[in-house]
Amino acid sequence: FIVRGVAKPLSEMQEVTEHFARGDFEYKANENYKKRDFSEFAKALNKMAYELKIDDEAQKSFIANVSHELKTPMTSIGGFIDGILDGTIPPEEEKKYLTVVSSEVKRLARMVVSMLNLSKIEAGEVQLSPYKYDIGKQIFEILLSFEKNIDEKHIEIEGFENMGEVIIEADRDLIQQVVYNLIDNAVKFTPEKGIITVLAERNSESTKVTIRNSGAGVSEDEIARIFERFYKVDKSRSYDTKGVGLGLYIVKTIINMHDGEVSAASKKGEYTEFSFEIPFSK
Repeated sequence: FIVRGVAKPLSEMQEVTEHFARGDFEYKANENYKKRDFSEFAKALNKMAYELKIDDEAQKSFIANVSHELKTPMTSIGGFIDGILDGTIPPEEEKKYLTVVSSEVKRLARMVVSMLNLSKIEAGEVQLSPYKYDIGKQIFEILLSFEKNIDEKHIEIEGFENMGEVIIEADRDLIQQVVYNLIDNAVKFTPEKGIITVLAERNSESTKVTIRNSGAGVSEDEIARIFERFYKVDKSRSYDTKGVGLGLYIVKTIINMHDGEVSAASKKGEYTEFSFEIPFSK
């Protein structure tokens, strides 16, 4: 009787683990055992199944998203090249469509680089090399790289008039990616004659950077998901039709590596704002 009381729950749990091994994470272990140890073990198994299910769904979603994002530009490239080769596209239109092909190739390259960077970070292959430097100067240099886009849209830049030297302790190359992605977003979504405000401030424990752009803003539901991998804000009206939804996820991942915090806020019809804060090492 005693042996049966121990063997039966173990046999049931073995059956549960076999279901999990086959990928059936909906199967549940019975948690109502008289012995508390078995009940706790069953609860742990069910919790593990839930986590495995979430991870499995995320992996499937990732593969589906990557496949879709790769397929779209490749279809465009193939269609336009075939059109030029078979004469469907007249010679006088070739330059126009080759420009589109060039744009799509660059888009593919950006996506591949983003995914490679993300893969290295998530695999733990990227090691932080933090040191103290002036992030105000870094922000200024990144803004210069967007000078053409800023001038074309007549965007006004605010915040630098009151910004002196602002020291941050971080990996300069990784923070370069963070600031570049945030400014890239701000420039894309700022309307004609809009305003981008850049603030950087330091206290005794950390450095905080805020980048705000005027514009349509983002809804509360979208703000809650904006740092998710492959999430793109309101695709029906998005200016970022060439984006892949990895930039902000990479931003969050890099800031988390620095034990920092990143946040987003928005007011519909007025602004969207991103902030990140990185502590100084103890």
